[in-house]
Amino acid sequence: MNFINTTNHPALAFEGIDQLGQSFHVVVMRQTYTWNEQGLLILAEEQDPLRLEDQLVDTKDLMSGVVEESDLAHYKPKCDVIIKGHAYAPKHKLNQDSFTASIKLQSPDYMVLGEPVAATKYAFVDQSTKKPPKDQYQAGQVLIDKTLTILSPRYLLNDSITGNSHYKLHIEPMPSKVSMNPSSSFGGYSLIEDNHKALKYIDKNELIPEDQRSAIKLNPHHGVIAYLQEDSFNPAGTGYCSPIYYKYVQPPRITLSQVHHPDLLISESLVNQVAKDKLDRDTHNQLVAGFGVRAKSHPERAKLVGQVDEDFIESGDAYPKGFDFAMWNSAYADQQTEFLTGNEWLTLTNLCKPDTTAATITRSGDTELKLYLPEVLAYMTVGSADPQLMVTELPMHLDTVIVSPDEQKVNLVWRSMIIGDYQPKLAVLAVLDKDKQRKLIEQYYTKTADIVRPYEIG
Repeated sequence: MNFINTTNHPALAFEGIDQLGQSFHVVVMRQTYTWNEQGLLILAEEQDPLRLEDQLVDTKDLMSGVVEESDLAHYKPKCDVIIKGHAYAPKHKLNQDSFTASIKLQSPDYMVLGEPVAATKYAFVDQSTKKPPKDQYQAGQVLIDKTLTILSPRYLLNDSITGNSHYKLHIEPMPSKVSMNPSSSFGGYSLIEDNHKALKYIDKNELIPEDQRSAIKLNPHHGVIAYLQEDSFNPAGTGYCSPIYYKYVQPPRITLSQVHHPDLLISESLVNQVAKDKLDRDTHNQLVAGFGVRAKSHPERAKLVGQVDEDFIESGDAYPKGFDFAMWNSAYADQQTEFLTGNEWLTLTNLCKPDTTAATITRSGDTELKLYLPEVLAYMTVGSADPQLMVTELPMHLDTVIVSPDEQKVNLVWRSMIIGDYQPKLAVLAVLDKDKQRKLIEQYYTKTADIVRPYEIG
């Protein structure tokens, strides 16, 4: 297939195969935006390249966690909304040990003004003949509404002198900002190097075979690793102790996580339950929280991969039995929503510096940032090698929104699939900005509705 990108944004076409062995083509495009004083997204002068591999917090540390996944997913059934950066403590919370941060995504309110009067050649434009009521105000919809509690740094200190672990909680003052990397949430891994005295007490079946130890390199400061156990919910997190590590190593200090669901904050009791393998799955699931990427090993995500067994490995099939394309959605489940149209807006609370462009301070003292997605329409014109099939237009779906307030940057990732049965010969990628769309609408429609933006009211 010949792919032509008429936009100024990096894009790529590549082939894929579905669960039934049927081929298809994928086109993916990444846009880079900043925002103005009103919070309206505007194109950045420099466009980020497509992300061809997962982005780690630290490329030298394989256990540091993923903050952004590759753009080369074949298909995402929902849109991921991901926040990168820090949570910032409002001034009135600096002398306290916690504060909240939140994200809210909503579709715009509309003022319905008229009805369509003519059809359009663009197949992806709504051509419904149903007459909307005139001069009617229609409220938007809240698509995502999520609040997390950010705790000040804290740790458990083993002050036992009897040989049995006894931990006491120590709380430090609230810093001005807290990282939103996976390490700030609960999780992590337990590791014992091969020179540790605890190894003589541990069943050899629990250890890495000696002839395999030298091949395991997680980060530069580790020696030869004899034992390794990770928290599958979040291997990059903080606070996890495996039962074996907790029993035989008895660490003098356990650093605790800082990002939590408001109704499940970290405690010594929870750490002990994990260390004794007594924490139920639902609580463990809720204990791992964030605004970013959910680990691929997370049980709720890993089960979407399907049945990976010897039969699959030997089969040569593209996907395991039971594979679900929802596995490609990297955000936490409560940060996934239906495909966006590009006119929604995000409200971030305490997730940017107070002096960030377009940020305001609320009456309660929190920092609030409203960001309005651009009203952009991305689509492909596709021609088939089969002369019997007509040229058609396919929409690009906005399936990933990545907000980086610290960099004053937003990335929008658009994606579309072309089925192999269509025998695509040519695909031309184009983008219609708001002005071009307005001209198109004026050509084929009367004015039907106005989007009501909060900053335009009053």
